[in-house]
Amino acid sequence: MTTLILLVEALAAPLVGAAVFLSFLFSRRRGRLSGFLSELPERLGGLSAEARARLKGRRVWWLHAASAGEVGGLVPLIEELAARPDGPAVLLTTTTTAGREAARWGAKAAWVQLAPIDAWPCVARFLKAARPERLVLAETELWPTTILLAARAGLRPVLVNGRLTERSLARWRRAGFLVRPALAALSAVGAQTEAEAGRFVALGAPPAMVSVVGNAKYDRGTPPAAAQDADFRLQRLGWLDASASPAAPLFVAGSTHPKEEDAVLAGFLQARARAPGLRLLLAPRHVERADEAWRGLQESALRCFRWSRIKAGVAVPPDVEAVLVDEMGALSALYARALVAFVGGTFVPVGGHNLLEPALAGVPVLYGPHVGHVELPAAELARAGGGFPVKDAFDLGDRLVELASSPEKARAAGAAARASAGTLRGAAARA
Repeated sequence: MTTLILLVEALAAPLVGAAVFLSFLFSRRRGRLSGFLSELPERLGGLSAEARARLKGRRVWWLHAASAGEVGGLVPLIEELAARPDGPAVLLTTTTTAGREAARWGAKAAWVQLAPIDAWPCVARFLKAARPERLVLAETELWPTTILLAARAGLRPVLVNGRLTERSLARWRRAGFLVRPALAALSAVGAQTEAEAGRFVALGAPPAMVSVVGNAKYDRGTPPAAAQDADFRLQRLGWLDASASPAAPLFVAGSTHPKEEDAVLAGFLQARARAPGLRLLLAPRHVERADEAWRGLQESALRCFRWSRIKAGVAVPPDVEAVLVDEMGALSALYARALVAFVGGTFVPVGGHNLLEPALAGVPVLYGPHVGHVELPAAELARAGGGFPVKDAFDLGDRLVELASSPEKARAAGAAARASAGTLRGAAARA
């Protein structure tokens, strides 16, 4: 059965690759195809001479995540491994180029590159070159060929930060022929919640190997260098004083998507009519969309500037009202300076991004109705009074005015958010 599945996947891989290529070609993110040829050596399972040199003579663990968000969930685990005297060298792969850049910036891995295509020749080539002794997959990265070949090679593959929504469960069930043997080949599944553990079992994972571990993403802190850089730029804007206290109430909207930014801007403009000192930091989920988001800011008639331009020697215009965050690595530090935050992927049917990142910074969190990927933290934050679901732009604007008009209420909500978020930490050590 395993050999049959590997053959089916190997034959299907070119068709799937063509479909992915066409989907990008006719999407907003077609610009990412420009680097396709340069990505091929890694996609085909190659390992460069530099990578081989860095890994030579060391025990290697292969960790894999889809994109930037999932990389964030592996960073605390990588740090746990690095702190051990006998810790392995981490070879970290990602599915997307955005994930690769996030990993190179924020993960203490020995080497970072794109993952091989989930086809027999590519994965086998990668395993032969890297010679890892373990495979750790993040969230929903259930690649059948990768898992089956890794199990055959004795890597005892595991899934950490395991996430499976009801919607994903229905989709995976349609591919049960492929996924059930892959689940059976995993040595352990560390699910985020009891509900998700139950879904993995319903999908075919043996109950004895499934446990609730949580999400290590919530253990991640802000690197000191990122915090210092963020404070420097905020001070150049005049939004932070010399004692690192906000000189104006800051609203940070992070991990936003197309159309969602329109709602955020509408809510912000509505709030500014009643709280004129409010300032906006807008951080799109995908940095390659920066120009598109920038056009939206300019059309709003706000006095706006780009984060990447706030550097020593570059003149910053006076009275900037909104800044587009067009670089990676700044968001967690900016949340720490916010009066209130909005987390994206929740006004559009994406399922939500990391609600606990601003909560752990002691900031009240606003989020839309689409929280399928973050059900537990959304419920816990709302219950504690540190999170506020908002149904649309008007609701967002009203909540912004409420918190901006009462700093005491905002601070109390932020404290409640931090306390609630703290109860969800510790997954890295458990994993």
